[in-house]
Amino acid sequence: MEWESPVSGVCRCPGEAAHTTPTGARSCRIHLDGAPTLFCFHASCGEVIAAVNKRLRRELGRGEWVLRLPSGAVVRSGDVLQRDGAVKRREVIQGERRARSDAPYHADERIILESLRVAAERMRADMAAAFCWPHAQIVEDSPLLVSHRGAEEQFRLWLQLWPAGATVWIGDVFSSGKPEHKGHFRPVEEWAGIGPVMGNFTCGSSFKPGSYQRSNENCNGTRFLVVESDTLTRDEIGAVFAWLNLRLRFNLHCIIDTAGKSLHGWFDAPQSGVLGSRLKVVLTVFGCDPKLFTFSQPVRVPGALRNGKMQRLVWCREGAR
Repeated sequence: MEWESPVSGVCRCPGEAAHTTPTGARSCRIHLDGAPTLFCFHASCGEVIAAVNKRLRRELGRGEWVLRLPSGAVVRSGDVLQRDGAVKRREVIQGERRARSDAPYHADERIILESLRVAAERMRADMAAAFCWPHAQIVEDSPLLVSHRGAEEQFRLWLQLWPAGATVWIGDVFSSGKPEHKGHFRPVEEWAGIGPVMGNFTCGSSFKPGSYQRSNENCNGTRFLVVESDTLTRDEIGAVFAWLNLRLRFNLHCIIDTAGKSLHGWFDAPQSGVLGSRLKVVLTVFGCDPKLFTFSQPVRVPGALRNGKMQRLVWCREGAR
């Protein structure tokens, strides 16, 4: 492992044999802050990465161990490494947990979240029938006919969903974190003149002007909720999109075909952290990816190419700004 910060570094991907595109020196990285997690830029090794993460966390939860980081910090079993490299001792974490569990509000909220989880489990089996919206129907129902349009036009239609002046990040997964990455953070008006050539990814959030790091701290509050699943079929995720749009009234802005197996639905973001936490519980039960509730999580941008196929809009609302 080659350390790049007090809490993260790059390493060889354990699923490299499954890669379908060239493997770069920075394709795979591990983050030790919070829940230790291995990431890889390639989607083809996803099953291997998931298995490794499960094993990593399981092994770290067993027995006693000590890890000395390049910064000199010492992490022991039960400690939690923070993003800035600081270490919270086990006793501090336990005290914070006790304080949370003793708070009546948190106790009540846990009951609500568990009730929502149970209700979602019961509802899941009927979702496809109750809110049937297969992929072919999604394309046909689009207020704007978009699926046949070229890359440049698709990209500019998507830009029009953002408020004027919004600073949007577009790049590859690692196009962030250094001053030279500032060119990946631009107002939507500048992106309209550049086109979809700076990378395959964007975020559902806009960033503070002058940012060069894709992090939650740099988000400026303007955001979409992007919903997707690695396990549901396109027809099944369509039912979830319809449920969000029709039943919960989260306005649907667009649906993007990722040129892989999945569709990404862009919705209004929850208006509060409490509402977001509750929705996250339900969508996770339905089979959606909870990582997309992270403001700075990378998602696919329309108009860019993925393995020779175009990531494209298949549904887009009318009247974008």
